Amino acid sequence: MSVPVFSMSEYDFKAALKKTKLAIIPVGSLEQHGNHLPVSTDSLIAEYIARTVAEKVNAFVLPVISYGVSFEHKPMFNVSLRNSTLSTMICDACVSLSENRVKEIIILNCHHGNMGALQYVAQELHGRLPKDVRVHTIHYWHLMNSEFDHAGEVETSLVLAIAPELVRMDRAMPNSKKLSKLKAAYNTNVPGSFPKITGNGVWGDPRKATVAKGEKWIKEITTGLLKTISELDLNKILIYAYIALTCRYNKCR
Repeated sequence: MSVPVFSMSEYDFKAALKKTKLAIIPVGSLEQHGNHLPVSTDSLIAEYIARTVAEKVNAFVLPVISYGVSFEHKPMFNVSLRNSTLSTMICDACVSLSENRVKEIIILNCHHGNMGALQYVAQELHGRLPKDVRVHTIHYWHLMNSEFDHAGEVETSLVLAIAPELVRMDRAMPNSKKLSKLKAAYNTNVPGSFPKITGNGVWGDPRKATVAKGEKWIKEITTGLLKTISELDLNKILIYAYIALTCRYNKCR
């Protein structure tokens, strides 16, 4: 089962710590996602995936960090932290968790703009953690076979599957500027670059989104994350037990 930290007491934490030493920190953003998706889209996805995976590996789930590095969306809505601020927040959280005897920490990132801040977390934590504490950063789109977008088919499908009441498909529109180059050829790290490139802050076509696609991609992401955690040797026995039970239930061989 998952262990949501937000509603725990000290007694609850100590009891849960006897069963697991793994914690997941979901990291999202607060930024525009077109006229049809909530500004909390990345945070919604991060929180949902973290909770879903934690239920299968018996992990602590930290409250989602909803403020990310989103300057690229200026002058459209964004509440942004500097790279150094986000990195410091996460590093300090990891140190605190280690002081509370958590041994394995997964940072689950669900916003592309956070990558710059997160890539140096391991270096910043070097020497600040006991040697038996490990921290890993995972970007959820690396677990997908489909090309990632922003407020397009993929993200819209995910939110349709997670919180359909927050999606306004009647407002869904694709990018208003033609994207003729490869994605890698566009520099989306510059403040204000995203609206200039896309025209309306959307990368992709959200009109193609469906609940079924969202459910399929969520399963793909969670399965990939479970496999990744097992290969990191985190809670391996519990994960293999879950896989074995799932296969037995589905009559797998």
